[in-house]
Amino acid sequence: MLGKSGRLGGWWRKAPEAIVPVLRARIARERAAIGAFNDTLERSLQSQVSESALRAVQVALDELLTNVIMHAEQAAGPIEVEIVREQNIVATTISYIADEFDPTSWRPAPRGTTVAAARIGGLGIQMVRTLMDEFSYAYDAGRNVVTLRKRC
Repeated sequence: MLGKSGRLGGWWRKAPEAIVPVLRARIARERAAIGAFNDTLERSLQSQVSESALRAVQVALDELLTNVIMHAEQAAGPIEVEIVREQNIVATTISYIADEFDPTSWRPAPRGTTVAAARIGGLGIQMVRTLMDEFSYAYDAGRNVVTLRKRC
């Protein structure tokens, strides 16, 4: 079929593939639920991404989900997670109801210079920054929405 310009209308081009979630989950606000989710995540992604990308996503999600469970103020309902496999990318969205908190802008307090002066904790979000290729945040209609992207 000829287009208005008299040239073929691009019928040979492959239509873009629909992006389909690899995994959608609702995680209860309890620490044990994160371990079960981590096992499901491994089964869902192990054949689709490299071992290093899978481990990075698992560690980042474990850290962020734990932070939500332990620290989110005025939290309600389950934590929703969606993981999508795009070309060379694993894209993850975490969404939950709670007071607004932007983890991408959080900076840890200065660390002690000795072991005795050092505090436990406070490095998880920095670890997520290091592990992920993209780390973004939005607050939408009372929901915190954290997006992670990892090349694989």
